[in-house]
Amino acid sequence: MDIRPYVVEQGSGSPIVFVHGSFATTSTWKKMMERLAATHRCIALKLPGHGGMPDPDDFDAPSLAPELNLIEAVVRELVGDEPIHLVGHSYGGVVALAQALRGNLPLSELTLFEPVATWVLDVVNDPPMQAEVDAFVRRYRHDAALGVPDVCGQVIDFWGGANDFASLPSHIQTLMGTMVKNNLRHWDTCTAPQYTEADLRSLQVPTRLVCGTRSNQVAHAILNHLHRLLPHNRMWEIEGASHGLVASHADECLKALQSPV
Repeated sequence: MDIRPYVVEQGSGSPIVFVHGSFATTSTWKKMMERLAATHRCIALKLPGHGGMPDPDDFDAPSLAPELNLIEAVVRELVGDEPIHLVGHSYGGVVALAQALRGNLPLSELTLFEPVATWVLDVVNDPPMQAEVDAFVRRYRHDAALGVPDVCGQVIDFWGGANDFASLPSHIQTLMGTMVKNNLRHWDTCTAPQYTEADLRSLQVPTRLVCGTRSNQVAHAILNHLHRLLPHNRMWEIEGASHGLVASHADECLKALQSPV
Protein backbone atom coordinates (compact mmCIF):
# COMPACT_ATOMS: atom_id res chain seq x y z
CA MET A 1 0.00 0.00 0.00
CA ASP A 2 1.32 3.44 -0.96
CA ILE A 3 0.58 5.50 2.14
CA ARG A 4 1.94 8.81 0.89
CA PRO A 5 -1.29 10.11 -0.71
CA TYR A 6 -3.05 9.58 2.63
CA VAL A 7 -0.63 11.72 4.65
CA VAL A 8 -0.07 15.42 5.28
CA GLU A 9 3.09 16.07 7.33
CA GLN A 10 4.49 19.13 9.05
CA GLY A 11 7.29 19.78 11.55
CA SER A 12 9.78 17.57 13.33
CA GLY A 13 10.16 16.06 16.77
CA SER A 14 8.08 13.57 18.72
CA PRO A 15 5.26 12.23 16.52
CA ILE A 16 1.60 13.19 16.78
CA VAL A 17 -0.86 11.40 14.47
CA PHE A 18 -4.15 13.20 13.74
CA VAL A 19 -7.37 11.53 12.54
CA HIS A 20 -10.14 13.79 11.23
CA GLY A 21 -13.87 13.18 11.41
CA SER A 22 -16.64 12.40 8.96
CA PHE A 23 -17.48 15.06 6.35
CA ALA A 24 -14.00 16.49 7.07
CA THR A 25 -10.42 16.59 5.79
CA THR A 26 -6.93 17.09 7.18
CA SER A 27 -7.62 20.85 7.13
CA THR A 28 -9.41 20.18 10.42
CA TRP A 29 -5.99 20.18 12.06
CA LYS A 30 -4.35 23.05 10.13
CA LYS A 31 -4.27 25.61 12.94
CA MET A 32 -3.14 23.14 15.57
CA MET A 33 -0.45 21.60 13.37
CA GLU A 34 1.00 25.03 12.53
CA ARG A 35 1.47 25.70 16.25
CA LEU A 36 2.87 22.24 17.04
CA ALA A 37 5.26 21.93 14.11
CA ALA A 38 8.15 23.61 15.93
CA THR A 39 8.39 20.78 18.43
CA HIS A 40 6.50 17.82 16.92
CA ARG A 41 6.30 15.80 13.76
CA CYS A 42 2.63 16.21 12.90
CA ILE A 43 1.11 13.50 10.69
CA ALA A 44 -2.49 14.05 9.57
CA LEU A 45 -4.29 11.16 7.88
CA LYS A 46 -6.86 11.33 5.10
CA LEU A 47 -9.48 8.72 5.88
CA PRO A 48 -10.75 6.40 3.13
CA GLY A 49 -13.35 8.22 1.01
CA HIS A 50 -12.11 11.63 2.14
CA GLY A 51 -9.69 14.17 0.71
CA GLY A 52 -9.69 12.51 -2.70
CA MET A 53 -8.82 9.06 -1.34
CA PRO A 54 -10.60 5.95 -2.65
CA ASP A 55 -13.71 4.74 -0.89
CA PRO A 56 -13.37 1.73 1.42
CA ASP A 57 -14.57 -1.57 -0.02
CA ASP A 58 -16.73 -2.73 2.89
CA PHE A 59 -20.03 -0.88 2.45
CA ASP A 60 -21.91 -4.20 2.54
CA ALA A 61 -20.40 -5.09 5.93
CA PRO A 62 -18.81 -1.95 7.42
CA SER A 63 -16.07 -2.20 10.01
CA LEU A 64 -13.23 -0.05 11.27
CA ALA A 65 -10.65 -2.29 9.61
CA PRO A 66 -9.88 0.04 6.66
CA GLU A 67 -9.17 2.96 8.99
CA LEU A 68 -7.22 0.93 11.54
CA ASN A 69 -5.16 -0.78 8.86
CA LEU A 70 -4.35 2.62 7.38
CA ILE A 71 -3.16 3.97 10.74
CA GLU A 72 -0.98 0.91 11.28
CA ALA A 73 0.54 1.14 7.79
CA VAL A 74 1.32 4.84 8.17
CA VAL A 75 2.82 4.51 11.64
CA ARG A 76 4.90 1.43 10.75
CA GLU A 77 6.34 3.13 7.66
CA LEU A 78 6.84 6.69 8.90
CA VAL A 79 7.44 6.31 12.64
CA GLY A 80 8.51 2.74 13.27
CA ASP A 81 8.47 1.64 16.90
CA GLU A 82 8.55 5.13 18.45
CA PRO A 83 5.45 5.72 20.61
CA ILE A 84 2.96 8.17 19.11
CA HIS A 85 0.45 10.62 20.51
CA LEU A 86 -2.77 9.66 18.70
CA VAL A 87 -5.40 12.40 18.30
CA GLY A 88 -8.91 12.04 16.90
CA HIS A 89 -11.92 14.29 16.41
CA SER A 90 -15.53 13.11 16.05
CA TYR A 91 -15.48 9.95 13.89
CA GLY A 92 -11.71 10.21 14.00
CA GLY A 93 -12.06 9.91 17.77
CA VAL A 94 -13.96 6.67 17.27
CA VAL A 95 -11.11 5.39 15.10
CA ALA A 96 -8.42 6.59 17.52
CA LEU A 97 -10.13 4.96 20.51
CA ALA A 98 -10.52 1.70 18.59
CA GLN A 99 -6.83 1.83 17.65
CA ALA A 100 -5.87 2.27 21.28
CA LEU A 101 -8.09 -0.64 22.29
CA ARG A 102 -6.65 -2.75 19.47
CA GLY A 103 -3.29 -2.42 21.18
CA ASN A 104 -1.01 -3.20 18.23
CA LEU A 105 0.83 0.14 18.12
CA PRO A 106 2.86 1.88 20.84
CA LEU A 107 0.88 4.88 22.07
CA SER A 108 2.33 7.40 24.49
CA GLU A 109 -0.90 9.42 24.75
CA LEU A 110 -4.43 9.53 23.38
CA THR A 111 -6.49 12.70 22.89
CA LEU A 112 -10.15 12.44 21.90
CA PHE A 113 -12.09 15.53 20.82
CA GLU A 114 -15.79 14.62 21.08
CA PRO A 115 -15.52 11.02 19.83
CA VAL A 116 -18.92 10.01 18.46
CA ALA A 117 -18.51 6.48 19.81
CA THR A 118 -22.22 5.88 20.31
CA TRP A 119 -21.48 2.18 20.85
CA VAL A 120 -20.36 3.16 24.35
CA LEU A 121 -23.98 4.03 25.18
CA ASP A 122 -24.97 0.43 24.44
CA VAL A 123 -22.08 -1.03 26.39
CA VAL A 124 -22.95 0.94 29.54
CA ASN A 125 -26.72 0.68 28.99
CA ASP A 126 -27.73 4.35 28.77
CA PRO A 127 -31.34 4.09 27.44
CA PRO A 128 -32.14 7.83 27.16
CA MET A 129 -29.07 8.59 25.07
CA GLN A 130 -29.45 5.36 23.08
CA ALA A 131 -33.03 6.38 22.23
CA GLU A 132 -31.92 9.83 21.05
CA VAL A 133 -29.26 8.37 18.78
CA ASP A 134 -31.60 5.68 17.43
CA ALA A 135 -34.31 8.21 16.61
CA PHE A 136 -31.87 10.47 14.82
CA VAL A 137 -30.25 7.68 12.79
CA ARG A 138 -33.64 6.30 11.69
CA ARG A 139 -34.75 9.70 10.42
CA TYR A 140 -31.41 10.42 8.78
CA ARG A 141 -31.26 7.08 6.99
CA HIS A 142 -34.85 7.51 5.81
CA ASP A 143 -34.21 10.99 4.42
CA ALA A 144 -30.89 9.94 2.86
CA ALA A 145 -32.64 7.07 1.05
CA LEU A 146 -35.19 9.54 -0.30
CA GLY A 147 -32.45 11.89 -1.49
CA VAL A 148 -33.61 14.79 0.69
CA PRO A 149 -31.54 17.87 -0.22
CA ASP A 150 -28.75 18.76 2.20
CA VAL A 151 -29.45 15.66 4.29
CA CYS A 152 -25.85 15.82 5.48
CA GLY A 153 -26.79 18.98 7.36
CA GLN A 154 -28.86 16.88 9.74
CA VAL A 155 -25.67 15.26 11.03
CA ILE A 156 -23.83 18.57 11.36
CA ASP A 157 -26.71 20.11 13.28
CA PHE A 158 -27.25 17.04 15.46
CA TRP A 159 -23.72 17.08 16.82
CA GLY A 160 -23.00 20.79 16.57
CA GLY A 161 -26.29 22.55 17.19
CA ALA A 162 -29.07 24.05 15.11
CA ASN A 163 -28.02 26.10 12.08
CA ASP A 164 -24.36 25.02 12.17
CA PHE A 165 -24.73 23.60 8.66
CA ALA A 166 -26.40 26.74 7.35
CA SER A 167 -23.46 28.81 8.56
CA LEU A 168 -20.97 26.85 6.41
CA PRO A 169 -19.82 28.20 3.02
CA SER A 170 -21.86 26.86 0.13
CA HIS A 171 -18.91 25.01 -1.44
CA ILE A 172 -18.34 23.15 1.84
CA GLN A 173 -22.03 22.23 2.01
CA THR A 174 -21.84 20.90 -1.54
CA LEU A 175 -18.72 18.85 -0.79
CA MET A 176 -20.37 17.35 2.30
CA GLY A 177 -23.33 16.33 0.18
CA THR A 178 -21.06 14.02 -1.83
CA MET A 179 -19.94 12.18 1.31
CA VAL A 180 -23.27 10.94 2.67
CA LYS A 181 -22.60 7.33 1.64
CA ASN A 182 -19.38 7.31 3.65
CA ASN A 183 -21.06 8.99 6.59
CA LEU A 184 -23.81 6.35 6.65
CA ARG A 185 -21.06 3.74 6.79
CA HIS A 186 -19.53 5.63 9.71
CA TRP A 187 -22.83 5.46 11.60
CA ASP A 188 -22.78 1.68 11.12
CA THR A 189 -19.36 1.43 12.74
CA CYS A 190 -20.11 4.00 15.46
CA THR A 191 -23.27 2.30 16.66
CA ALA A 192 -22.09 -1.32 16.60
CA PRO A 193 -20.36 -2.34 19.86
CA GLN A 194 -16.98 -3.91 19.11
CA TYR A 195 -15.51 -3.62 22.59
CA THR A 196 -16.73 -4.14 26.14
CA GLU A 197 -16.78 -2.17 29.35
CA ALA A 198 -13.95 -4.40 30.53
CA ASP A 199 -11.92 -3.41 27.48
CA LEU A 200 -12.38 0.26 28.34
CA ARG A 201 -11.45 -0.30 31.96
CA SER A 202 -8.26 -2.06 30.92
CA LEU A 203 -6.97 0.69 28.59
CA GLN A 204 -3.78 2.03 30.17
CA VAL A 205 -2.94 4.78 27.66
CA PRO A 206 -3.10 8.27 29.27
CA THR A 207 -6.16 9.83 27.65
CA ARG A 208 -7.52 13.37 27.28
CA LEU A 209 -11.26 13.75 26.75
CA VAL A 210 -12.31 17.13 25.33
CA CYS A 211 -15.74 18.54 24.53
CA GLY A 212 -17.43 21.88 23.95
CA THR A 213 -19.96 23.33 26.36
CA ARG A 214 -22.44 23.91 23.49
CA SER A 215 -22.30 20.41 22.05
CA ASN A 216 -25.04 17.79 21.89
CA GLN A 217 -25.87 16.07 25.17
CA VAL A 218 -25.09 12.73 23.53
CA ALA A 219 -21.48 13.85 22.98
CA HIS A 220 -21.28 14.86 26.63
CA ALA A 221 -22.76 11.54 27.74
CA ILE A 222 -20.20 9.56 25.74
CA LEU A 223 -17.32 11.49 27.27
CA ASN A 224 -18.75 11.21 30.77
CA HIS A 225 -18.97 7.44 30.43
CA LEU A 226 -15.43 7.24 29.10
CA HIS A 227 -14.26 9.51 31.92
CA ARG A 228 -15.79 7.10 34.42
CA LEU A 229 -14.39 3.95 32.81
CA LEU A 230 -10.93 4.75 31.47
CA PRO A 231 -8.40 4.26 34.28
CA HIS A 232 -5.99 7.06 33.31
CA ASN A 233 -7.80 10.07 31.86
CA ARG A 234 -8.54 13.75 32.30
CA MET A 235 -11.53 15.68 30.93
CA TRP A 236 -11.74 19.23 29.56
CA GLU A 237 -14.67 21.41 28.52
CA ILE A 238 -14.03 24.22 26.04
CA GLU A 239 -16.27 27.15 26.94
CA GLY A 240 -18.54 28.30 24.13
CA ALA A 241 -17.37 25.58 21.74
CA SER A 242 -19.49 23.17 19.77
CA HIS A 243 -18.63 20.02 17.82
CA GLY A 244 -16.26 21.81 15.45
CA LEU A 245 -14.10 22.87 18.39
CA VAL A 246 -10.74 21.79 16.96
CA ALA A 247 -11.05 24.45 14.26
CA SER A 248 -13.22 27.09 15.95
CA HIS A 249 -11.33 26.99 19.28
CA ALA A 250 -7.92 25.75 18.15
CA ASP A 251 -5.95 27.62 20.81
CA GLU A 252 -8.04 26.23 23.66
CA CYS A 253 -7.93 22.73 22.19
CA LEU A 254 -4.17 22.99 21.79
CA LYS A 255 -3.84 23.95 25.43
CA ALA A 256 -5.82 20.85 26.43
CA LEU A 257 -3.77 18.65 24.09
CA GLN A 258 -0.52 19.86 25.64
CA SER A 259 -1.68 19.65 29.26
CA PRO A 260 -0.66 16.72 31.45
CA VAL A 261 -3.14 13.90 31.99
